[in-house]
Amino acid sequence: MVKSLFKNILSPLAGIGLIVSASVAVANEADPRSIGIFKDWQAYTWLENGEKVCYMLSRPTKSLPKNANRGDIYLMITHRPKSKSKEEISHVTGYPYKDQSTVKFTVGNQNFILATDEDVAWVPDGESDAKLINAFRNGSKLTVTGTSSRGTVTTDSYSLQGFTAAHKQIRKSCS
Repeated sequence: MVKSLFKNILSPLAGIGLIVSASVAVANEADPRSIGIFKDWQAYTWLENGEKVCYMLSRPTKSLPKNANRGDIYLMITHRPKSKSKEEISHVTGYPYKDQSTVKFTVGNQNFILATDEDVAWVPDGESDAKLINAFRNGSKLTVTGTSSRGTVTTDSYSLQGFTAAHKQIRKSCS
């Protein structure tokens, strides 16, 4: 479920269409619609089970090691107005993380530890999402460090330019 949702969400950025599903109506409901580009961040809306959802995402400006065999890499903040967790941060790393490992997010001199499952890292409790979003709004660069199931340590660097404007847009669009 989560992986298919990420694929639907990411498709406009990757320049590929959605995989045709059994029901055209379901595919049309899941088609994301751009609501703006804000420097290094893009914002979208779509309908999920009839409810409006907004999200923003960015891709790393630099990923190390350069020779690592990885798939799609991106950082996403999802705003679901009808959910108890309104703004969820997730990082898709393009490889399966080491079992029961954590990922370190660094913004300025602040460090945050995220949980992992397969190729996704997320904030383990809702309160930390708000703290991390606040750090993003006040920072200029994010560094994400994780370990693959093969033991390779990777570092992804993200620009936070445009983060605040994109964040305001998803809040406005999904209020």
